[in-house]
Amino acid sequence: MRVCEDWFPKGCRAYQKKAGFEMDDNLARQIETAVKNVIYDWDFTIIITGSGEVRVGKSVLALQIAIYWTWLMWKIHNIEVPFDIEKNIVFQWDKLIEQGNSLGKEYRFCALQYDEAGETMEGTKTQSLELKQVRDYLRECGQYNFLNIMVMPEFFDLPKGIAMTRSIFLIDVSYIANQEGIFERGYFKFYSRKNKKMLYMKGKKELNYNAHQYNFSGKFPNFYPIDEQEYRDKKQEALKNRESNKDNKFLSERDALIYYLIKEQGLKHKEVRDIIYKYSNIYLSSTTVSEAYAKLIIRLQRIKEDYNNGVLEHLPL
Repeated sequence: MRVCEDWFPKGCRAYQKKAGFEMDDNLARQIETAVKNVIYDWDFTIIITGSGEVRVGKSVLALQIAIYWTWLMWKIHNIEVPFDIEKNIVFQWDKLIEQGNSLGKEYRFCALQYDEAGETMEGTKTQSLELKQVRDYLRECGQYNFLNIMVMPEFFDLPKGIAMTRSIFLIDVSYIANQEGIFERGYFKFYSRKNKKMLYMKGKKELNYNAHQYNFSGKFPNFYPIDEQEYRDKKQEALKNRESNKDNKFLSERDALIYYLIKEQGLKHKEVRDIIYKYSNIYLSSTTVSEAYAKLIIRLQRIKEDYNNGVLEHLPL
């Protein structure tokens, strides 16, 4: 079926020869059912994965679902909610929480797309602060009556609570090789709440997406319902920021190790430098070691001051 014809008239994209865009009938009905029910104080989280692979079209399908949801809110309930790149698409866990709460205070019933969610949502990071805060957000954001769309490569990386209970369904995106051996994107399998739960239980050990049956399969077009270049630019910027944050986190971990070796183990600065070089092949000057140690002392002093002033409820262990 074709959807959103009045939002995307014929020719509004250079490659668009008909109004709207195609959406699989079965998938469209699933989204429509959710839209019809969301006004009765529901919220929904869906997961879009790529069988563990990247660049298979996950984000394109997520965008189409998000815009279709937004269009249906207007068509069925006469409720106008925004969907644009700045407000409704995030690429980092802290932005998910910030944007989700900001958007929810102004609008209910929005679609919020968390792209590249795999960086935070891996089950192996169950003790990380990032994952804990995202899980808390997903528990508490029900009051906004959102459609939360989580886009990530691997379904089985998700913590059990999100994979099996918090999400309503799973869409796994894939590609095929045509007769000429050219890869074609635009294929998916749909798993209901029950079937994705069984898939997670049966397939997690071997990352096997064939471990349990899917409800139906379908196709989707390579159609961006928002400005493609603007979306790509924002995504690229977010990924660069993420790498920068990784570097900052690495330095914090390095400085903490240096502080521990000097303060707790009683090693000299030169000894710390030599140990780091021995096990990592990374050479740090004595000045760098000294600066890192001094930085941690200042940071711990500030934490203690915040605790004494009531800013922090607990001191870190």
